[in-house]
Amino acid sequence: MKKIYAIILTFIIAINLYCFDLIEDTFDFIFDDLAQLIGIAVIIAAVIFFVRKYLNKKNSDKGN
Repeated sequence: MKKIYAIILTFIIAINLYCFDLIEDTFDFIFDDLAQLIGIAVIIAAVIFFVRKYLNKKNSDKGN
């Protein structure tokens, strides 16, 4: 009977540790990968902004 309790206890501990690993992986994704994606989007938006600003300035210089 003690062996069965030991096996069940070991199984429960293993499941809990696996759940903590999943939670940690989720937070790693949220804070690392999502931050990278947001950073890339901001860089692309900044490049588009400056290219449009340059093109608008160039077009307005041609009109005068």
